[in-house]
Amino acid sequence: VSTSSSVSSSPSWDVFINLSGDTLPIVTASRISQLFEPSQGPLGNTNFVTSASCVTGLIPTSIYDFPEHTMKRAHYFQHHIPKTLSHVDSTTGEWKKDVETPIYFGSQWMALTHDFAEYVIRSLDHPNGPGAVLKHTLIETEVLMTDETFFATMLMNSPAFRDTIPKLNDDGALERFPSMYSLRYERMDENAPNAWGEYTSSEPLYDIPTKFGEVTGGEGPAKPWGPYFLGTYDLGSIKESGALFARKVSWAVDSNLVRMLPVKSGKGESSEWDELPDIWWPEFGVKIKDPFVWGKEKREDEEDETW
Repeated sequence: VSTSSSVSSSPSWDVFINLSGDTLPIVTASRISQLFEPSQGPLGNTNFVTSASCVTGLIPTSIYDFPEHTMKRAHYFQHHIPKTLSHVDSTTGEWKKDVETPIYFGSQWMALTHDFAEYVIRSLDHPNGPGAVLKHTLIETEVLMTDETFFATMLMNSPAFRDTIPKLNDDGALERFPSMYSLRYERMDENAPNAWGEYTSSEPLYDIPTKFGEVTGGEGPAKPWGPYFLGTYDLGSIKESGALFARKVSWAVDSNLVRMLPVKSGKGESSEWDELPDIWWPEFGVKIKDPFVWGKEKREDEEDETW
């Protein structure tokens, strides 16, 4: 279902969340609905266009926050993306000329309020609306990663909705729901240096044997930049993140997560996240050995002895 048809046909919904097929909810749908309830939910009236994998956490990252030599900044300048755009104000109908419109990076996975989604659709429907102008600018300049920049740029350059980005504490947690550090937990770009030449993790990760390709959508061995498949040893990090969703998950890689999620709240004041086991990667790593095939093992031993 497209965002446009959802806005026009279901005006009563509170939040639009798009997910990939390899994503699982960590808590139940009813709990997610409760959290996003506009009047009392701690996530209500908040637009999430990124996650903790963004440089600035749950807040979109301006291309100017990246060092000049890095791709996410240099690429847009190399394609001569304009610094200003002229468009019709979607609310007042007033013509806005040469409005500074910096590009922001977010994620292609997001959670949008009904009002913001409606605003984006209106601005795309008008040929000179800010959404339409930004869309055509991104197409004409042939820049990459537009799925990560369009909604983030629309949000951060909208005076009416800029204040609906998440409010964070000093430690990066959500101010109104301080157990949450990420909307979606995923392991991304850990084993390749980031824009500042830093490595963000040295934890092991699940590799994908070639034989799993048919049941993981053709996935091959893990690449340095990820995202990596998650499994039982990642549960501690998932729990600590306070995220609502986890990606990437596959029953073929580790069916334990598929059987376990989503979790329900426990007794008393414990939350759903408290019900997740506190399991982490072993300190010295772990390597899984293929099962012994004793006939084969015996033949190999005999061959070694002949040498």
